[in-house]
Amino acid sequence: MATHEAALLRHEHAVHAPAATGVWSWITTVDHKRIGILYGVTALTFFAVGGIEALIIRLQLARPNSTVVSAETFNALFTMHGTTMVFLAIMPFGSAFFNYMLPLMIGARDVAFPRLNALSYWIFLLGGLFINASFLVGAPPDGGWFGYTSLTLRQYSPGPNIDFWLLGLQILGASSVMAGVNFIATILNMRAPGLTLMRMPVFVWMSLVVQFLIVLAFPPITIGLVFLMFDRFFGTHFYDVAAGGNVLLWQHLFWIFGHPEVYILILPAFGIVSEVLPTFARKPLFGAPVVIYSGILIGFFGFGVWAHHMFAAGMGPVADAAFSIGTMLIAIPTGVKIFNWLATLWGGSIRPTVAFHYAAGLVALFTVGGLSGIMHSSPPVDLQQTDTYFVVAHFHYVLIGGSLFGLLAGAYYWWPKITGRFLDERLGRVQFWLLVAGFNLTFFPQHYLGAIGMPRRIYTYGPGRGWEFWNLMSTVGAFGIGLSVLLFLVNAARSLRHGALAPADPWDGRTLEWRTSSPPPVHNFDAIPPVYGRDTFWREKHGDSRGRKPTPLPPRPDPHGIHMPAPSFWPLVTALGIVITAAGALTHLAVVVLGAVVVLVGGWAFALEHHRNPAHVDQVGNLGVDHRKLAMWTFLGSECFFFGTMIATYLAYKGHDKVGPHPHEILNIPLTTISTFDLLMSSLLMVLALHAVQRGDRRQARMWLFGTAFFGLIFLGFQAWEFTAFVHEGLTLQQNLFGSTFFVLTGFHGGHVALGVAMLLTLGILDLRGKLAVQDAPRVEVVGLYWHFVDVVWIVIFTVVYLIP
Repeated sequence: MATHEAALLRHEHAVHAPAATGVWSWITTVDHKRIGILYGVTALTFFAVGGIEALIIRLQLARPNSTVVSAETFNALFTMHGTTMVFLAIMPFGSAFFNYMLPLMIGARDVAFPRLNALSYWIFLLGGLFINASFLVGAPPDGGWFGYTSLTLRQYSPGPNIDFWLLGLQILGASSVMAGVNFIATILNMRAPGLTLMRMPVFVWMSLVVQFLIVLAFPPITIGLVFLMFDRFFGTHFYDVAAGGNVLLWQHLFWIFGHPEVYILILPAFGIVSEVLPTFARKPLFGAPVVIYSGILIGFFGFGVWAHHMFAAGMGPVADAAFSIGTMLIAIPTGVKIFNWLATLWGGSIRPTVAFHYAAGLVALFTVGGLSGIMHSSPPVDLQQTDTYFVVAHFHYVLIGGSLFGLLAGAYYWWPKITGRFLDERLGRVQFWLLVAGFNLTFFPQHYLGAIGMPRRIYTYGPGRGWEFWNLMSTVGAFGIGLSVLLFLVNAARSLRHGALAPADPWDGRTLEWRTSSPPPVHNFDAIPPVYGRDTFWREKHGDSRGRKPTPLPPRPDPHGIHMPAPSFWPLVTALGIVITAAGALTHLAVVVLGAVVVLVGGWAFALEHHRNPAHVDQVGNLGVDHRKLAMWTFLGSECFFFGTMIATYLAYKGHDKVGPHPHEILNIPLTTISTFDLLMSSLLMVLALHAVQRGDRRQARMWLFGTAFFGLIFLGFQAWEFTAFVHEGLTLQQNLFGSTFFVLTGFHGGHVALGVAMLLTLGILDLRGKLAVQDAPRVEVVGLYWHFVDVVWIVIFTVVYLIP
């Protein structure tokens, strides 16, 4: 047994070839660990930016009638503070752990799509820089991070401020959805042998729930931003009340995304705490399956409580009651987690490390935020507290007391694994207690300030209202938080230079990441480790509750050898093209065209490079499905929400037109029926193309692939003809509400058809070059799935728009 254990753990101490160094190696990296580090450094940088914005806000509010900043600057500061902390700091801080730890924790060498992972990071970074570039041109977003209409419409916000915000959020949304698809495929399909779903670490489970929340919750906010963009840039009427639109549409779309976003931010912290507490209590997590199921329920219920943010909007008693009950119900699985964590600590042999301090701090402070959240589930109470500082206190107890404390627990816990060195525990304890004191001094008094009537978003106030003292204390506490964060940065810098060296398993860990060296080699594991049960590494070292150790099995060597993807700069080029296109929307059409060309060139090279250098030789994983097919199914699920939201908006607005021709007076149903038949027949050609590739008939494959693309171009030609005819009949984007919904809905579908045609032409060109063999049939099948989805969506659109009067 001892001999086997020595062989099993030998790779922890093996000397591996050093990774490539230099700035260029980081720019071109596709290593999930390096990308995780890039996410972490970028998130901390944006966190510092958002923190400075918060300190200026608190300085302005420290005294009555303060003139530190103007009202306009204050509006920009709180808008960018909220946007930065949610989208550019806390979310990517979680992504840093997803990227670095998930493959290690499931026994994989990398993520499913390393180049897509790199593309996601560069889009995120450039999107964040794009939003903050608004400061450089004197036009920072200033409409609040909720972006409520009509405030954000062109007539009320005529400058480019809101344009920076809405374009930047769309860029960040694309990055998040790409990452979500990638991690879902990775977790479901690349687990080590024996790592069944219920044996996965809780952090992996919470990460999986988060990825599903991302791919399903981002489409509604994307549609909301698209509608706002068209209203501002092209004069449509989605939020124009005078033309029949509804400003509450924005609130619904924003909060359908916004409340799942809360769990996107908090569930990674819950997962981290569920790993940290058992390690430092030296006990298995109490009721681990229950913790997993409660996390799934939180994600599920999170989609059904969005309108508790809208109790003051006048939805009516039925809606208020339904969302009130839903909000109360979602507290149950959250409370279950807290009791399970406490039961884990009970009777444990606790080691009070800094990581443990932060995990325990989350349990205490998040409970405060959760209890104040339950108060908001009551519409009468919520009406008193909404838009006051009570709400500000509530969500900071959730996002700092919850998310940030959990993420800092993860930082102290996994820092030795990532860097190979320890953080200073004494300095860490000082930083922890300073953060606890500063945080509570900042936000607990805000409950009282809100209760006595201080509204949120107020930039100054007069004396004699009873607000002065607690605002001053809140400002003092905010600077305490800032000093604590500074101490963490000092601790991190000292650790990288002078920190004590860490072994492979410094905490006597329970999960697979502790089996490999600190930091891990490029390929993570010399041999993929087998999994014997939950907390498999702990069982190998210490046995189960009766001291029985699992029957030893040798680690599984990779049947194809260790194959890692080559570095690439095309993800950065593609991301640059996207941001150039967004910048062109604010400047000149020529810049838009330039950005689109860069995207096309980068995307084309990206696709060809992936074909030449696949990330993994074996693309079939745990589910018996090719990674690419699993990813496409996941993406199409997100697309269902995208088009579903757009079609639902069309149906909600149907018949609300104030002016213009009746739609069915000008819809050319015979013409559209022909184009619909053409598109449906293209699906048949796609099936024939796939079968031809599968049997190795290159001539037939080429003919059917180009034939499918040709039928797609015919459909686009019909659509262009129809659009031109409508314009001649007087129906335009700006004419009425039907014109707005019709052209945006069918236009986005046409854009999807055009993308499908580009994919088909790429396959056809690969076939012409002799690079589409039988083993590449899954690639054709993935494109076929996309093409069939586009056809099905058109059937729904044709039925709803053309056939139903």
